[in-house]
Amino acid sequence: MLEYFAGAKKEIERTIASLMDAYGAEYASVSDDLGATAASRLASFAARGKMIRGCLVRLGYELASGREPDEASSLALNLAGAAMELFQAGLLVHDDIMDRDRTRRGAPTVHVEYEEDLRRGTYDDPQHYGEALGVCVGDLAYFAAFRVLATLGAGSNASAELARTVMAIAARELSLVGVAQMQDVVNGAVRPASTNPFRNAPTEPTEADILTLYRYKTGRYTFSLPMAIGATLAGAPELTRLNLEEAGEHLGVVFQLKDDELGLFADEAELGKPIGSDIREDKKTLFRLRLFGRVDGAERSRLGAVFGNHEASQSDVDSVLVAMERSGVRAELAALMKAEAEAASL
Repeated sequence: MLEYFAGAKKEIERTIASLMDAYGAEYASVSDDLGATAASRLASFAARGKMIRGCLVRLGYELASGREPDEASSLALNLAGAAMELFQAGLLVHDDIMDRDRTRRGAPTVHVEYEEDLRRGTYDDPQHYGEALGVCVGDLAYFAAFRVLATLGAGSNASAELARTVMAIAARELSLVGVAQMQDVVNGAVRPASTNPFRNAPTEPTEADILTLYRYKTGRYTFSLPMAIGATLAGAPELTRLNLEEAGEHLGVVFQLKDDELGLFADEAELGKPIGSDIREDKKTLFRLRLFGRVDGAERSRLGAVFGNHEASQSDVDSVLVAMERSGVRAELAALMKAEAEAASL
């Protein structure tokens, strides 16, 4: 399977590089300073990722059709996979700004790269304007991705209809990602004295709320959407597509739980971003929820003071990790990941 993904990634990477070279030339006609650079940064940023979503488009096609793609289908799958990775690039660029992350995949985040550029030029307020440029580049990634999907319709009326279907599926799922991202942002802003300004409901999410967020912020977008696009390009029946989407939801929960776990317990050099940022940002993860369900009194107060503290030391973070291990939270969630993976069996 690793060999399969490695081969698919190379094709998608080449496709993105070619597309962004062409798009960058157009962008440069508007701004020599910014256009081509934005396109090349997006291509470079996407290439540093695993390209799971792009590769899953091809897998969805093969699972739904029971065959390997021919040359024409392979080209369409590479384009659709490239679009998925451009969507992912845009979401990550914006996510890094919202999460105040300064490194991603072992390198400065896109908005930090712009901040550093502006600082070298002694521009005003480089942090703010670097973030603003990052927002613009994230937007460019979305627009480029939909442009790529539109090219799937080149040729016959049948392929044009297929392209419209793929774009509609992508637009719907990405809209739900946007709403889930909003909920994630609001969850991160909750403090002990907060009251819900949006509706008459508690501010602290329940386990069901968090699992819903996992499904729509990460799960369906990471697994269900690309496999659904692959199945659609294969001309598969709707039931086949829906079955793949359902399996993708379960895999997505596993993926997000594992991502949460790595953000807490992984080696920072391997992860490529700071360990403990979810604690300092008070991300409302299942790890956090279950930990607070296991402790009370002074221990709960002590741990509660670490979550949301942007200045929390590494020893503070380590004390939270020790509590998660000692209370059995990490082991419990490992069991949940296993159960979700089994539920995803096709």
